[in-house]
Order: sequence, then C-alpha cells, then structure tokens
Amino acid sequence: MTVDGTAPPRPVLRRFMLVAVWLPVALVALAVAVQLLLLPQLPATIAVHWNASGEADRFAPAWTQPIATVAFGLGVPLLIALTSLPGLRRGDRGATYRLMGATAAGMSALVTVALTWTLAMQAGLDSSADAPAVWPALVASLVAAAVVGVAAWVIQPREESADAATPPATPLALSTHEQALWMRTTSIARGAAIAIFAGVLVIVLSAVVAAVTGADPLLVWLLVGIAVLLLALAATTLAFHVRVDDSGLHVDSVLGIPRFHVPLGDIESAAGVDVNPMGEFGGWGLRLSTGRRFGVVLRAGEAIEVLRRSGKRFVVTVDDAGTGAALLEALVTRAATRP
Repeated sequence: MTVDGTAPPRPVLRRFMLVAVWLPVALVALAVAVQLLLLPQLPATIAVHWNASGEADRFAPAWTQPIATVAFGLGVPLLIALTSLPGLRRGDRGATYRLMGATAAGMSALVTVALTWTLAMQAGLDSSADAPAVWPALVASLVAAAVVGVAAWVIQPREESADAATPPATPLALSTHEQALWMRTTSIARGAAIAIFAGVLVIVLSAVVAAVTGADPLLVWLLVGIAVLLLALAATTLAFHVRVDDSGLHVDSVLGIPRFHVPLGDIESAAGVDVNPMGEFGGWGLRLSTGRRFGVVLRAGEAIEVLRRSGKRFVVTVDDAGTGAALLEALVTRAATRP
C-alpha cells in the first residue's frame, strides 16, 4: 500500500530484481548449458516422471528437458516478479515482497537442480527404462531450494510496511439522527476466476484419467475430494456483498457463507486504500498479510481498510471504497460523540 507515493529505496528494488530475476536467469543459463553438453550422451528418450516407488513411468524426448527448465525455472520466477514489481515501484513495501523474491529464487533452484540432476543421472544409459530412482535428485533439489530461498531472503533488506500510517477517511457529513446506507457487490477479477476454475478442471480431469486407467481407488477419491473442496472454496469466494450501515461493516458471500461483520463499536478508524493482491497478500481470495491484516481480496485497486480497536485490520476490495470508508468513519465519529 502506498502512503506517500514515493519510490522505494533503490536497494530494495535492486535486490529484489537480483534474487527474483537475475539469479533465476543465471541458474537457468547454467543448468541449460550443462544439459546441452549432456544431450549427446543420453538416449533419445529419457525418463521425466517417477512413481511413488521411485521408478520411471513416463518418458519424453531428451531435447524437451532444456525447454522445460527454461519454462519452469525462469517462467515461474518471472511471473512472480512481474506481479510484484508494480507495487514495489509504486512505493509499496513489507515482508510479503521479500517473501515473493525469496520464493522466486527458491523455485528456480528447485526446478534447475531437479531437471539437471535427473537428466545427468541418465547419461550413458542404453535405455531410459534403466533410469535410477529419483530420490537423490528430489532431496538435492529440495535442499537447494531451501538454501537459495533463505539466502535470497537474507540478501533483501528488511522493509517494514507503513500500514499503520494510513490516514482515516474524511467523514461524510451526517446529522445526529440521519440514516445512511452504502452497498456494493464486489467480484473476483476475471483472470483470477478463469485460473481458479482451470485449476479445478485440471484436478477433475486428473481424477477421470486416474479412474479410467485403473489407478488406485484411494488416489481417485483423493483427487475427487480435492476437486470438490476447491470448487466449494471457489464458489463461496467469487463474489461478496459489502454493506456499511449504523451496525458497522458487513461483507457476505453471495452464497451466504462466509460472512464477516466488523461492529461499529469495534472500529477505530476506516480508510480508502489501494491494494496490490500479490504484493501485499500473496494472492487473491481470503488472505492473511503482515501488520495483522486479513482481507477479502478479489482484485487490485480500491479497498476499504478498517482498523479495529484490537489493532487488527480488515480489508475488502470494492468499487467506490472511498465513499464506503467515509460513511463508516462518519458513523464511528457520530457514535463516539453521542452521550
């Protein structure tokens, strides 16, 4: 969240770029160079997937491994960086951005070590069916991800969020007995909704494929359960009704649950703010963040932020948030002046 519109100190942005962009670029470049050197020593088809017993069960042309390394080892970190950079350049700060940078670096290390190790261990084999167990590569990639992720966290400077400095909204003018009501409906961004349902669809298709191919029934039911859970979570968090009245702030899912209510007597102040979902909350939906913040974060942009008397903050992204916050601030002020 921007407080004064100033840009972040140069070391913050520079070190974020170092760990989230340039380090993954270097890791992927090194990994792809090693893989290309190994290609002549590999069978034409290599193992690319192992079952729960550690045995190879899926195969692909060897030349696809460098492509996969670039796609996942660099693509995922760049996606994280691109969603975080706008907020950093705008002046946002806090532990969430630091975590995003560390996650980008760790993901790149995980992918590059795993794909390079599994390729290297098949060098000199006559057939990919003879590929050894994947466990050493898996352990090595997890260790590399942890080490690189921690190092990336340490490299970045500690920047506290300036959430506490958010000024309250200017209250609307209300007479002593005047009744006022403000209502809006907010829904998740179209791109995020498509991504959510695409994820659910992938799980459903995986369950169908597992059932058709005779997979373990336990695996099939596990996939079905995950799909139902994700579908329920998506359906209940796609859209919310937001209401401000003399009882406080109400945020209710259009399906009835979940429901959130911040009573007027529990509100210290209310403000209209701008929210960057990825940078401040690490994503969309019902989210926790630093600074004791909880949010119904459905998209970027306008939001009402309520400071509770306990010091906790409740955030909901919604259009015309400034008006809603101003009315809420007016109701709080009027309630405080009543005998």
